[in-house]
Amino acid sequence: MADQSLEGKVALITGASSGLGRAFAIHLARVGAKVFLVARREELLHAVVEEITRSGGDAAYHVADVRIAPSLFDLVDVLLSRFKRLDVLINNAGLGYRAPLLELKRSEIQEMLETDLHAAIYLCQAALNALLKSAPSDIVNICSYAALEGFAEQTVYCAAKSGLLGFSRALAQELKPANVRVTAICAGSTDTEFFDRFRPTLDPARRLAVEDAVRALLYVLTSPPNVLHGEIVIRPRVV
Repeated sequence: MADQSLEGKVALITGASSGLGRAFAIHLARVGAKVFLVARREELLHAVVEEITRSGGDAAYHVADVRIAPSLFDLVDVLLSRFKRLDVLINNAGLGYRAPLLELKRSEIQEMLETDLHAAIYLCQAALNALLKSAPSDIVNICSYAALEGFAEQTVYCAAKSGLLGFSRALAQELKPANVRVTAICAGSTDTEFFDRFRPTLDPARRLAVEDAVRALLYVLTSPPNVLHGEIVIRPRVV
């Protein structure tokens, strides 16, 4: 069976103003998808959309804080008024704080749980009717290798990401009969702005490149609809 084309598909990407989200948006637009970018920083979102449109792509953005659940339902309405359909949801927004549990602030714990776990659950719920109408469609949740293994000083981050992975596994089973594919991409340390706030354990030269994650995403989205991936794990090969 031939690979699936992304030409004309509509993709919603959270955390799209920088890092992996920005790269996902640019590459999806490059292969013909229409992209709807969501993040908090309007000036960065505007710059990404400008870059895409200058290259002939179709893109729009919406400023939202994914920690505020009602805003997630609102942004789906905005997307549908602009593009009329939704084929791909990429829950990419995420952040982390690395510290012993006793040193984590309550606000940091709340921010990680709301951004890395709650937002993806609510947005899947908000977007599901549209995804069902356009099936075969895709939900891709950007997890972390921390979803699969525990790490000291990353307790809450590991909890949020393992929760997201468990949610992805269960939702994949729930939506399989409706032809909505759910995939979790569990990436190890990737060289993005994530480490501006998350104290790194691996030198930048040894981390995955952004292009490695993009390649995994495109592999998922261009696979024939009958192919289920479950989760894809990519890690740096540290020697």
